[in-house]
Amino acid sequence: MKIFCKKIRALVLLGVIALFDGCADDDSQEVVLYPDSSLIQGLYPNDYAQNDSAAANLAHGITLSVHPKATYQLSFDVDPSFEPPKLQLFRIVFNKDSTDVWAHMVRSLEPVVANGRYIYSFVCEENANAIWATSLLQDDTYYQGRVSNIRFTGDGAYSENFSINLILVGNIEEELDSFTVSELSTSLLQEFRKHYSSVTIDTLYINRAEEHPTLGSKYPANKPWLAGYSSEDTFLSELGGWPGIENALDIVLVHRINNENILGYSKLFSGNLGKGYGSTVVLGTHLKTIIGEEPISMKDIVETGLHETGHFFGLRHTTATLADIETVYKGYDFGDYSNLEDGLDDTPNCNKTSISSLKTIQSTDIFKPRTMQRIRIADNSSFKADNCPDASNYMFPVTVQNQTLSFSPQQLEIIRKNLTIFPH
Repeated sequence: MKIFCKKIRALVLLGVIALFDGCADDDSQEVVLYPDSSLIQGLYPNDYAQNDSAAANLAHGITLSVHPKATYQLSFDVDPSFEPPKLQLFRIVFNKDSTDVWAHMVRSLEPVVANGRYIYSFVCEENANAIWATSLLQDDTYYQGRVSNIRFTGDGAYSENFSINLILVGNIEEELDSFTVSELSTSLLQEFRKHYSSVTIDTLYINRAEEHPTLGSKYPANKPWLAGYSSEDTFLSELGGWPGIENALDIVLVHRINNENILGYSKLFSGNLGKGYGSTVVLGTHLKTIIGEEPISMKDIVETGLHETGHFFGLRHTTATLADIETVYKGYDFGDYSNLEDGLDDTPNCNKTSISSLKTIQSTDIFKPRTMQRIRIADNSSFKADNCPDASNYMFPVTVQNQTLSFSPQQLEIIRKNLTIFPH
């Protein structure tokens, strides 16, 4: 059997350069086009933002977040000037220390054409959460037609129930202002059950980091923990997947986050109800300010928990801040400025020119999920949150006063669908 191969240009991913060979044999007569883009752009399931940059790069390679047993559809509008392209999918694999990366082909799909759209359907048969990459093939080369109105949707096979594991780090109980851990946990469970109405919260557990069976000695209970200062990992990811309750949502409560005006952190579409990277939501009991710190009310801690968990399950801010959009790497901004809001019909968004000026701390990591935060605006800020039509939505990026917060029906449906995608 004769093998045909061609060399493609270097793939740059996380600053690592790797070369792949595209090969086909004369039995299949199929050319394999490995992604030759930088793979900076990507999609995760059930995201309704515009994602124009992902659409523009789909033919030459973007990443897709996929999970075991989930059923996916990738679709975009038909370009009548070109024949339907074939979608090729590749598993992205790193070596142990992430210094090298490989792409292994896993699928080659023909589209179904319906309602003026190309639709590619597949089931993920991975054993764990994975990153796949794309290429579009037509006439033995990369598809040159227009890709527009891209959508990546998914449905999972897992339960619509989950539990919460509240992990206390440091001397939390000594530092709380006018309320107890018991009162906080009671309020947290009550509000989650009330507002996450499309799913079921089974149980809320309370655990203390110093009592972790293998990591406890790293987390002394006699001093405050500053996320991003007391340890290099702001998310304390190693505490995720607590022994005995490995599949709970792990909410890590620390003294404060070591960035000014940040109340909480999560990864956008963390996808991990388990252990390791992306498995935690981080909240603080105090807020770092320009002049020191101040305690956060129980109400704000609970509301921030609901907000950050929304990001964990795939919800964007209803209105984007500049930090949500920017992706600066080696001096070049790869951010998608089409994603100024979440793309949902039932969530309004604020005046773009006013809120997009809000720049907060953000990660420049171009491959891992984007870090999302809830922020408090200084009293002297010219931005007035109460003037925004989405100020009463839990996914508004800024804390507001005198508002009754809620999720929209479409947001709740995304939470439900993505929960069933996450293995648990």
